[in-house]
Amino acid sequence: MDLALHGKRVLVSGAGAGIGLAIAEVFAQEGCSVSICSRTPATVAAAGERIATRLAAAATVHTQVADMAQGNAVRSWVESAAQALGGIDVLVHNASGGGGAGEEAWRRNIDVDVLGFAHFVEHATPHLERSASASVVALGSTAAVEAFGNPAAPFGAMKAALIHQCAGLAKTLAPQGIRVNAVSPGPILVEGGVWEKVQAERPEYVEQVVAQIPSGRMGTAEEVARVVAFVASPAASLLTGANIVADGGLTKRIPI
Repeated sequence: MDLALHGKRVLVSGAGAGIGLAIAEVFAQEGCSVSICSRTPATVAAAGERIATRLAAAATVHTQVADMAQGNAVRSWVESAAQALGGIDVLVHNASGGGGAGEEAWRRNIDVDVLGFAHFVEHATPHLERSASASVVALGSTAAVEAFGNPAAPFGAMKAALIHQCAGLAKTLAPQGIRVNAVSPGPILVEGGVWEKVQAERPEYVEQVVAQIPSGRMGTAEEVARVVAFVASPAASLLTGANIVADGGLTKRIPI
């Protein structure tokens, strides 16, 4: 199936490594021009070079150092990316405050996951309104729809808030022709990622988690990236306000 992504202009936040980088690479392989941001100059530069090797002819890769917790930094990146790519068709919000507990972790997750997404959409909307197939995708988590791990940690709660934002924005932005969806991965084994570290420190816990996944394994970053690309693409034109769970069957809730 042709996703009709060729020539689209895509912004991916938090794309220096892991799932974000995989998402940017998949869009590049589909013939999109891509802009990525990360907080670390060396990381975003290396990611940009890697993505460039996967770009189709006439496509562009643009990189910028930006902290999604800073509204002015988000505005600067969006405007710079729109100029470099000639417009914006797709936003993917992958940046996250991550794990941890305590007040500092709560503030970081609020600032990056929730406020960062709000700023991202706000500043990009004037550009998205000019697109013939505008789409926004935010990365949620199965931790938002089912209790996992430490309930005192902010990660799941803030991802739940992010999914709620997507549902609301899907309704308010639909008249402007902008679709908004969430993709919520389950446990994803990424080189240098959280689950790789847990596997090294607590292999028995990882075995317990995998035993609960009907597919018998954790997912990969590329698998998540392909789901994101489809949801964002014109091929999914009827899809908006949805939360697509990609977890190999881990969550036990019954969607109705």
